Amino acid sequence: MLSTADLTALRAAQEAAMPETVTIKRLTLSDNGAGGFTESWAAAGTVTGRIGPYNRQASEGVVAERLAGRAGYTVTLPALTDVREADRLVVGTRTFEVVWVIRRTYETARVVICAEVL
Repeated sequence: MLSTADLTALRAAQEAAMPETVTIKRLTLSDNGAGGFTESWAAAGTVTGRIGPYNRQASEGVVAERLAGRAGYTVTLPALTDVREADRLVVGTRTFEVVWVIRRTYETARVVICAEVL
């Protein structure tokens, strides 16, 4: 079992290796006055992170299906970051759609699988 001090130290080490600035964007719906809605992406927060390739596992068929032939990426964010499936992550000029949020016991970093929005 990890102590609180150990977990804090592991999280700090993870965050030290996150060189990118990541803006989390969340879909918002606004009433358009005609019975429908207008969609827009609003910033929900800014954190540090890092981007890497996604190595597909055979057991992750659902994730691969949701990527729908698009290149997958793993984006690592600070532990317990509020990020959800269908959010978007903006890193510089690149935008990624969150496909899967991986949650773990003793989370030292929040890992998400994304597809780049082209």
